[in-house]
Amino acid sequence: MKPVLGVFASVLVVGLSCADLAIAQLREKPPQKVQIQQQIVVPPNETADQLLERGNAYVRLGNLEGAVVIFRAAIKKNPELTAAHYNLGLAYAQGGKLKEAIHSFQRATRLDPKFAIAYSNLGAAQLQSGDPNQAISNLQKAVRLDPKLSVAYYNLGLAFKDKKDINNAIANLNQALKLNPQAPETIYNLGLLIQTQGDIQKAIAYYAKALQLNPEYAEAYYNLGAALLIQGETEQAIGQLRNALQFRKDYAEAYYTLGVAQVRAGQKQDAIQSFIQAQAYFNQQKNLQWAQQSDRQIKRLRSS
Repeated sequence: MKPVLGVFASVLVVGLSCADLAIAQLREKPPQKVQIQQQIVVPPNETADQLLERGNAYVRLGNLEGAVVIFRAAIKKNPELTAAHYNLGLAYAQGGKLKEAIHSFQRATRLDPKFAIAYSNLGAAQLQSGDPNQAISNLQKAVRLDPKLSVAYYNLGLAFKDKKDINNAIANLNQALKLNPQAPETIYNLGLLIQTQGDIQKAIAYYAKALQLNPEYAEAYYNLGAALLIQGETEQAIGQLRNALQFRKDYAEAYYTLGVAQVRAGQKQDAIQSFIQAQAYFNQQKNLQWAQQSDRQIKRLRSS
């Protein structure tokens, strides 16, 4: 699960809310298009605030590289412009440059020690970088500054989940859900944690609720199908696993689990095809262990 980041700031850094970003929603890549990188021209006569707004326009156009150039130009004109450091951090984070994002968010929090969403995004970037301890420290600062910042509680839940601290993970996700009851990612993650505690039926209810809110949530379909399979509800499991594959075509785990369910349902040829698909996608992901496991399933079924 990827942490959630906040939205870009305007000049005054007011009215910030959580970004409405899907979590762990992997999509099939669109066809590659030839891209021509144009030189980004920084208007020399614009003020730092004007450059900040220009950078936000680049973000809205989806040009993160251009936004980075403009935000850095704004910072050069006014090194104390907190919103420029914050927005630069977001642009870096959305471009996958987490080290640079962390540096920018740290600068923003030094300039404004009460900037709650900046602490939240700093923690999110640190968590995504594999440092849950630092993430927890900054996310806790965020919720102390703004106890209604649901995204910070959500990311705290993910951080504690990384540390295998299930009770604290559930407590923070429940707080996030209390503040934002319509967040399918929060409900889905609560389902995962509840399932680790052994309450599969309750987890199933959480997955189903997440899907009511987001009917295209591939991971929720997958885990719902897997949970139903554990409960012995094979036909229902097959239906949910097929739903997962409808929204995520390269979902190797879903193909593998579908194959297991089809074996149980006596659908031998369908199971072989599912394991073949699973093997192909596991190989693409360089997951050799599960590619080999898929191959063993194929050979076993063909020899039986």
